[in-house]
Amino acid sequence: MRHAHIEDRGRHADYQKAVARALAAGRTPPARYRVRWFDDAGNRRSWSLPTRRIAEAAASDLSRAREPITLNRLVDLWAAAKPEHYRRPLDRHVLPALGQAPVALISRVDILRVVNTLYAEAHLSPTTINRICATLRQVLASGVEHLLLPSNPADGIRIPVTRQPRKLPSRRIQFLSPAEHPQHH
Repeated sequence: MRHAHIEDRGRHADYQKAVARALAAGRTPPARYRVRWFDDAGNRRSWSLPTRRIAEAAASDLSRAREPITLNRLVDLWAAAKPEHYRRPLDRHVLPALGQAPVALISRVDILRVVNTLYAEAHLSPTTINRICATLRQVLASGVEHLLLPSNPADGIRIPVTRQPRKLPSRRIQFLSPAEHPQHH
């Protein structure tokens, strides 16, 4: 049985400086709570979490010898009762980037980074990206429901879909010379 210790870094001077630097740079500040434990090999490990409730849940899991749940594991649990086609876009586009991340540490910025990559590098349409986000939103909502994270970081993330005018099929237009025109014969 592991012993996990929860540390509230809110009053630490180093933490307060890190928060100030992050806010000044427009970044998300570091998580306030830190859970510390020794792994099975005797190495000291730590995990920073945003709320005390999540830190307590993580410490409880660690005390029962369970590692914090990753997005891969949450998708496994969520997709167990779903058809395979629900999981496929996540396996292909989201889990390579975020699968190993503990779900409590996934932020809106992380999801937006993946969305921007899908749009810019994978050249997926906004509609396809929105469908992937909707599936990810469902997975993370199940995490909120099971108290694995305080809120759903995917809520409200959408790519605006602009309607492109339909292109008519391109047909080759052939012009006849006056000599070829049937009325001139």
